[in-house]
Amino acid sequence: MLLTFLNFEKTFEKIFFYEKNPRIAVGVSGGPDSLALVILLNQWIKKKKGKLIALVVDHGIRKESFSESLQTKKYLFNKGIESKIFSVAKSKVKDGKLNQARINRFEILLNYCKKNKIFHLFLGHHLDDNIETFILRKIAGSNLEGLNSIQIITILGNIQVIRPLLYYTKKEILSFNKKLNIPFIIDPSNQNIKYSRVAIRKYLNLNRKIRKEINKEFVIIRNNYFLYKQMIYQILNLLIINASFKKLILSAKDFINLNPEIRVKILTKGVQYVNNSAFQIRSKKIEDMVTKISNFQNISLESNKTSIIRINNSIIITKI
Repeated sequence: MLLTFLNFEKTFEKIFFYEKNPRIAVGVSGGPDSLALVILLNQWIKKKKGKLIALVVDHGIRKESFSESLQTKKYLFNKGIESKIFSVAKSKVKDGKLNQARINRFEILLNYCKKNKIFHLFLGHHLDDNIETFILRKIAGSNLEGLNSIQIITILGNIQVIRPLLYYTKKEILSFNKKLNIPFIIDPSNQNIKYSRVAIRKYLNLNRKIRKEINKEFVIIRNNYFLYKQMIYQILNLLIINASFKKLILSAKDFINLNPEIRVKILTKGVQYVNNSAFQIRSKKIEDMVTKISNFQNISLESNKTSIIRINNSIIITKI
């Protein structure tokens, strides 16, 4: 899809629900994706009589990062966009690892939004990022839920994290930047094949036929994910003996007869139900709990302020 102001607003308005005169934050790295996003959102927010702030994080991994942050802030200022620079503490910069930099940046962005009661945080991930994530998770042996990859909207605490550029490819974003003459910073780490994501990116660029096949597989999984999720909830409903606020009782006999992977999903959804929260228990921990529930007639477990008890043919999940 061609990235234009009109196309962006059409798709964006379908996915984003917002209050009157919305206040939004945009994570801006100075790269082509986040700069395209903040320019697009700045035009949109003016129409809605809202307020936008761009959040720039100096990750501290490269010596040029602070000057690049200042360069980005200057560009935003010239465009009439309010911005704020944050610096990562040296103690949190571990051996120049990209994953640590992402964690630091995300933590800073979320904390700022919480502190300032901004409920919408926008990030510039695009379709190519999602394909790379899909491949990395497939290599790691992720299940269908993991292969669904990066979501357009994710709720973390009270913050809605929105990634509207997931509809667009890197090529389409670069074309948009070129038309508007948007300057951007090129991060040399994005060319270093010692990083798995970069190696995958270069491989896909050199093997267009394979890229096309992977894209097809990715689309099939995304299209069928909703059906998979619906199936999990339907199975959960069939297992319920009794349900009330903060308490769920399931049939242990029917639970044990399920596929092991589905047992893990059912128990996870049960814990989320009683806590009225989408938080995730670590996968290894939930797998251990499922094994114990399946192997022992009577057992009592606790995790994340949740009690899980099996008594004969009942699994009782309660918020503590």
